[in-house]
Formats: sequence, structure tokens, C-alpha cells
Amino acid sequence: MEWLLHLDERIFLAVNSDGSRGLDLFFSLVTYLGHAAGLVPLVLGPMALADRKRLREHGVAMVLSVLIGALAVEAVKSLVGRARPALHFESRGLRVRMPGKPLRVRSFPSGHAQASAGAATYVALLYPGLAALAALGAVLCALSRLYLGVHFPSDVLAGALLGVLFSLLGHRVRGRLAAPGAAPAARE
Repeated sequence: MEWLLHLDERIFLAVNSDGSRGLDLFFSLVTYLGHAAGLVPLVLGPMALADRKRLREHGVAMVLSVLIGALAVEAVKSLVGRARPALHFESRGLRVRMPGKPLRVRSFPSGHAQASAGAATYVALLYPGLAALAALGAVLCALSRLYLGVHFPSDVLAGALLGVLFSLLGHRVRGRLAAPGAAPAARE
């Protein structure tokens, strides 16, 4: 297990060590792909304009999948209580680059990675032709969390896996509820 933690640290330091103003700006923007302020206009906005039928059919399930995944992330963060990289490396006299908002506690798992991977998964299920673009966005968001100094690689991997899991589950449940022969929803 020690080798895994060491690998986690080495990958983090490799991604976080060098930076530039241009990359700082790029990753500070890309990180919003894991935040409602970025996801809503990029995912739900185009659906509202170009595919209202699927938005009506899947919008609630998509949003709930990401929100329930976020609640799971917060529960795991509270249970695990892993320090963010800045606090972790501070005890060794190493300074972590954090071009954005400094964060020091509750690192595992990454909520941004969960949200971006969850949204990307649901988008890929609805629009297979956009799967590669959605996955690229989720990967860049996850990478941004390392670059910005706020998460270890295992944090973003765990967050992404939770995002994928909850979106697959949400899509499947939504499909079963809407399947022919399913009991119709009660009308008020």
C-alpha cells in the first residue's frame, strides 16, 4: 500500500510542479467543468435549445444522478478526512502550487471529478457521438484538480468512478421507469 501512496505523491508533484500563467488560466477555467456553474450551461443549455425532448425525458435523472453522487462524495470525504496536498506536503517542507483558491482539508474523493465524469457519462449515454468530447472534458477537469494543487490522483480517480457509477445507475433506473409496461406516474 505504501508504494501506491508514493506513486500518488509522485504523479501529483509531476503535474503540479511546473506552471505558467497561461496554464494557470486554462486549468482555472477547465476546473468549472466539475461545477454546476460550468455544467449547467454546457450540458443542459444546449439540450434546452436543440433537444428538448431528451431534456424532458432525462434532465431530472441526469441532475439527480450527479447530485446524489455529490452527496456520496461528501459522505466519503467526511469519513476519510484525507488532507489536501498542500497540508500533506507542508509537513515535509514542500510547498504546493495553488494558483486558485487554497484548499487544505477533505481531499478524498474529488467532487469536481465526480461531477464532470458523471455528466460526461450521462451525455455519452444519450449522445454516443459526443462521448469522446465529453470524456475529454472530464479528463481535463480531473487533471485541473492536480494542476491547481487541490487533489491527489487517487482523489480524482475515486471521484470519477463515483460519477460514472451514479450516472450509469441513474440512466438505468430512468430507463426502467420509462420502459413499456412500467406503471404510469400518478397525475395530480
